[in-house]
Amino acid sequence: MESWFEWKGERCTEYGIHVVRQPEIIRPNERVTFTAVPGRSGTLTLQEGWDVYDDFLLSVECAVRDTAQLNAMLAWLKGSDKVTFANRQGGFYFAHIVNQIPFEQVLRGRSNCRFTLTFRCQPFFYLTGTEDITVTASGTYVTNPGMVSSEPKLAITLAGDAEITVGGSYFTLNGLTGIVTVDTALMETYQDYTSCNSHLSGDYPTLLAGQNIITWTGGVTKIVITPHWRML
Repeated sequence: MESWFEWKGERCTEYGIHVVRQPEIIRPNERVTFTAVPGRSGTLTLQEGWDVYDDFLLSVECAVRDTAQLNAMLAWLKGSDKVTFANRQGGFYFAHIVNQIPFEQVLRGRSNCRFTLTFRCQPFFYLTGTEDITVTASGTYVTNPGMVSSEPKLAITLAGDAEITVGGSYFTLNGLTGIVTVDTALMETYQDYTSCNSHLSGDYPTLLAGQNIITWTGGVTKIVITPHWRML
């Protein structure tokens, strides 16, 4: 049965909601600009960046079969979080609920009230069930199984200054020892709860689709990668 979605880590059926129609699986639009050039046929296509896509909307048609949890349902179906749909399992979207939900029929005591719930999703589908990758030797290859680059989190054990290459990204860490976290998604470098952004120079690392070589010189003894693999 594909009559569910998960939001904020909870399945809709726990609130008496069942999905009547799942959203279509669609690919987000690349963010591009089309410019007409005088004297030239067609248009000039300019990509805003590599792997840059627009948000998109996914809607599910739902039926409420149990009105006893109406207040809890209203409190649950709001804000931003992770959403998983039964017709695309194994991962999630970061999303925000954007529409008002018409519960007038429920409040009037009607059973099997139907409504549409619309999620504004960030463009990438993040894979779940992936394990961290431990790299202890410079020159190790890591393969990104996704369709697009990922924004990993690296826990780097340092004995001194280091120069590090991750795929096509290069950065240095200076003046630190111990375990330092470099989080590309957050664009933050920190140790425990202390910001260390001033100690990093260069690019925050990305793992391109396919093979990526991890190399370093200097005081690196180990890198633990939380990869954040993602698809379109």
